[in-house]
Amino acid sequence: MLTSDTEKLFTAYRIIGTKWTIHILCTLSQGPKKFSEIYENVPSISEAILSKRLKGLQDDQLVKRKVRTHPIQIMYELTPKGAALAAFIPCLMEWFTTNMN
Repeated sequence: MLTSDTEKLFTAYRIIGTKWTIHILCTLSQGPKKFSEIYENVPSISEAILSKRLKGLQDDQLVKRKVRTHPIQIMYELTPKGAALAAFIPCLMEWFTTNMN
């Protein structure tokens, strides 16, 4: 049986290890975006996969979907939990720069 810490690690990996998650969180860390803006900023992702990943991130409570009226517009933004996770992205990039070059 898994320990509590191992379960937490596997849950975190399930979230951040899913393809495109880091790209989406990085894009949304710059502020709320429309679907098309996210799509333009995430290289090589299909619209269907982006839609699926955004839904998954909403289910994990990392991204919030807002519907604005007049004009009707759907926006995606990070929740506080998503922003806390996105704050680690620069650390990952620094680690790569320091250790993999």
